[in-house]
Amino acid sequence: MAARKALIVLAHAERTSFNYAMKEAAVEALKGKGWEVTVSDLYAMNFNPVISRKDITGKLKDPENFQYPVESVLAYKEGRLSPDIVAEQKKLEAADLVIFQFPLQWFGVPAILKGWFERVLIGEFAYTYAAMYDKGPFRKKKTVLSITTGGRVALCISVASRS
Repeated sequence: MAARKALIVLAHAERTSFNYAMKEAAVEALKGKGWEVTVSDLYAMNFNPVISRKDITGKLKDPENFQYPVESVLAYKEGRLSPDIVAEQKKLEAADLVIFQFPLQWFGVPAILKGWFERVLIGEFAYTYAAMYDKGPFRKKKTVLSITTGGRVALCISVASRS
């Protein structure tokens, strides 16, 4: 039986952070259970979170009116996405389990992780309008959101639940 594969996407800049320690603990625990683990440490990789024309190699369909969703889908179908996007997509395709490790920032994901979502999870690769959610290409994958918070508990509880 082939080893199960995990991808951990880490979105924290500091190696001394609790998030980094959580990533290390996950790697150790998974490897101890026989998993093959790949880590995408977005800050260590200097991952570019900004969508742009540079994400597409070769000729654009409409260079005068650049529309990222249209151009990125076409580039995906034609094998013209930038190498950094393709590398992340291959890691994601190979994984049985994906762990996103990040701190909650302004009640959302860090900008670098949001950029990873936007650049890697493009149409036709991660979803189609006909095949989303439980019909989508990643329906058999397991995902874990491992989130840390640095604010007071009261900030993370809705007003209704406090009354």
